[in-house]
Amino acid sequence: ANQTELDLLGYAWDEYVGQPIARFHVDAPVIADILERLANGQSLAGYEARVITKDGSIKIVSIHSSVFFEDGEFKHTRCFSTDITDRKRIETNLLESESRKSAILDSALDCIITIDHEGRVLEFNQAAEQTFGYRNEQVMNRRIGELIVPPSFREAHYRGMTHYLATGEGPVLGKRIEITAMRSDGTEFPVELAIT
Repeated sequence: ANQTELDLLGYAWDEYVGQPIARFHVDAPVIADILERLANGQSLAGYEARVITKDGSIKIVSIHSSVFFEDGEFKHTRCFSTDITDRKRIETNLLESESRKSAILDSALDCIITIDHEGRVLEFNQAAEQTFGYRNEQVMNRRIGELIVPPSFREAHYRGMTHYLATGEGPVLGKRIEITAMRSDGTEFPVELAIT
């Protein structure tokens, strides 16, 4: 074990070297299976493991392992560990945040539509599906102007998008306005709109 590995786990050389590796892993049976696969000559790249540090905290590491044989007999494996604890925590937080956002979007009574800088639909909640008559998969990555903006208002819509992208300003941003929208069957109806 090099000093980086010892520092990662918080152990001194004589506390770590010579000990069964499973002792330092949360999931000892998984490690036993990995060791068996390595002993059978299978190199493993990028598997994740939860390791126990000397102070009892858990860290997540990505491990790349290679195996060494001599005269057809397994001699040892060399593992390179990278601490990915912070990255995994961030990923978990993002997933939880995305789940909360999805729950809010799906349960909202108002139509919520998110578009990108080209006006292409990124999110289209259930209320929007019911109101405009499209299924989510029908609108993804399509331009909002072609979907819910009546033909008579499209030129003004595209002009407004272009102006906003160029200046960061728009006359309807942050305001609640009444406007005409269009359903999938082409019928037009009044809506109250707020753009953020």
